[in-house]
Amino acid sequence: MTDEKKDEEKRMTPRDYWMRDPFSEMRRMLDTFRSNMEDTLERVFPSQAMLPALKQPRIDILDLGDALQVVADMPGVKKEDIEINLTPERIEISAESSTETERKEEEYTYRERGYASYRRMLDLPAAVLPDKAAATFTDGVLEVKVPKKEPTEAEKKTRVNVK
Repeated sequence: MTDEKKDEEKRMTPRDYWMRDPFSEMRRMLDTFRSNMEDTLERVFPSQAMLPALKQPRIDILDLGDALQVVADMPGVKKEDIEINLTPERIEISAESSTETERKEEEYTYRERGYASYRRMLDLPAAVLPDKAAATFTDGVLEVKVPKKEPTEAEKKTRVNVK
């Protein structure tokens, strides 16, 4: 920085400096606020880094007429870790997954841990028979098929021409 520029900044009042860069003070205040919030959260939840990340799996519910099919994307989970609870009106899907990788070389040790937790509760669009449900899990996709209490005829679609 040149001497002229330093002298100019010394002569500038806070108002002049603010006029030169109107958002600098706002950026500084937001950075301070964010830093204070991160510090506060770290004090309140000191083990936050060790908590599993709670995810909601993406779910599709298909009406097959006589049954409902629930399809949930749950990558990285083993089928043994999945828990499904059904009532006639609701489905709850949950799973916890953890992985640990360790590799030792001559000069260093590499260790990585990962935790994930899935949980989703949904009201079903029709009453079902929970005791007759069947589930499959393939390539990270869970499919649950549950017969309806009172089967309904699948809706027929009629195309209407617009004139």
